[in-house]
Amino acid sequence: MNWKTVGIATVAVLCVIGLGGTGYGIYKIIQSLLREQESAPMAEDRARCNSNNPDVSIPGCTAILASKSAQDADRIYAHYQRGLSYERKGDFDLAIQDDTQVIQANPRESMAYNNRGFAYQRKGDLDHAIDDYNHAIQIFPEQDIAWFNRSSVYKLKGDYSHAIDDLSQVIKREPKNPIAWNDRCYYRAIAGQLDDALADCNQSLQLKSGVGATLDSRAFTYLKMGKYDLAIADYDHAIQVDNRRAPYLYGRGLARRAQRDGTGSKQDIDAALQIDPKIVDEFQKYGVR
Repeated sequence: MNWKTVGIATVAVLCVIGLGGTGYGIYKIIQSLLREQESAPMAEDRARCNSNNPDVSIPGCTAILASKSAQDADRIYAHYQRGLSYERKGDFDLAIQDDTQVIQANPRESMAYNNRGFAYQRKGDLDHAIDDYNHAIQIFPEQDIAWFNRSSVYKLKGDYSHAIDDLSQVIKREPKNPIAWNDRCYYRAIAGQLDDALADCNQSLQLKSGVGATLDSRAFTYLKMGKYDLAIADYDHAIQVDNRRAPYLYGRGLARRAQRDGTGSKQDIDAALQIDPKIVDEFQKYGVR
């Protein structure tokens, strides 16, 4: 290893220690600088491991883990990438195992906690998911994806107050993020904070107009307000964006029923039930019948 390499490696260590949650982003940069020194097979395995296609990535990462020439940093990164790929395939237990390997090697790697939390979340283990998101946020509070993910788990648990608080933290740092405004709008509408919800949806649509999910959130808010004309207008626009979303159709059906449009209401509700037979339970859970 020449002095140039030593210098690069030293900077890498300092960056990993200083940034914590972005350690493996730094690892990618360092490996690109050192790539001229690695063998052709290792370079090929690394390229496969980095693929967004899990069927390509998983064998590539596994080959790195099995390689006798791989260094510790290579193996940790392979676990990191393979964990992401297993999660994409829905193999959540295997994803959790790989994320755990990364955490054991670097307990300050907040993205590994976030990734493992997401695997737990998709598996339905919400308590473990929140615990991992808590760790990710404690290590790297500016990591907004962990706040986002934790808010969605709080929503699944029916804890809308904490879900709203988490999104408020994101909005403080990213005031031009339309997704954060939309999500907070929806959670506030569910919680009955209708005026605040409407303001959030309007802000989201001002930042990015015509988004079906946001039109749906605002329509849902209007529905709970009893402003059925406005709800139908937003549902109409949302359905133009995507006519296969059960909440859009069911919400419009309820608004039409409130306006005594029996034929239109039945058409919408029947169409929604064909897409998602459980949509009635979802709306009732949110206080809309």
